[in-house]
Amino acid sequence: MSDISGGAPLWARFVNPSPRLEEKNASRGWIVPPSSGRLPPPPGAADDCPLPFDWDKRGYAALDVETTGLEAFRDRVIEIGIVLFSYDAEGALIEERVWDSLVNPGIPIPASATAIHGITDLDISAAPFFAELSAEIAILLENRVMVAHNAPFDAGFVAEEFSRAGRRSPLGEIADSLVLLRLAVPNLLSYSLGKAAFVLGVETGTSHRALDDARTCMHLFTQSARKLAGTCP
Repeated sequence: MSDISGGAPLWARFVNPSPRLEEKNASRGWIVPPSSGRLPPPPGAADDCPLPFDWDKRGYAALDVETTGLEAFRDRVIEIGIVLFSYDAEGALIEERVWDSLVNPGIPIPASATAIHGITDLDISAAPFFAELSAEIAILLENRVMVAHNAPFDAGFVAEEFSRAGRRSPLGEIADSLVLLRLAVPNLLSYSLGKAAFVLGVETGTSHRALDDARTCMHLFTQSARKLAGTCP
């Protein structure tokens, strides 16, 4: 459900940036917490480049969640999909690992949410609770740049679920493929995940299912980053 946007930014709730950092970087689609070990840019690099200069040397985790609703503090994750990826020395995309799971939210799934993703109470009745998956999810996300389409939505839910589980959130540096796509391809009629993917020739699989949406997000991020990298020294 990460296509859905709206409401105030949630960046401060999971990366605790300074107000200046939040204002400057959220609009560029790349959030860097103060504790990040990101390498400094080389001499002469453009100050307003939306990508870190070493973006193609990083490890990434494309992530998507399906949920019971739109409010992270009240609703719950019912499916999570993660695709770990990176780039080789020539810049080719490497899909390292995929992982997904249904999640028992402990509350009923509203019909309005099922109408979007097709997941029912019966589907998740035998699924693990997020707390049971949290250790494995943390290992997958640790020391990775999380990539999501409308990242505040997905990251907000992940952070809330880790908080409920009594665990520290593993989220650190975050890239928003929605914002980066708008910067890279400014003339699309729609920037929703499915419609943008269709126009750009990206296979989407089953829309509004977490793993397929995470993989679609990975490809949109890659296309956007390659376009934007050409504008940065």
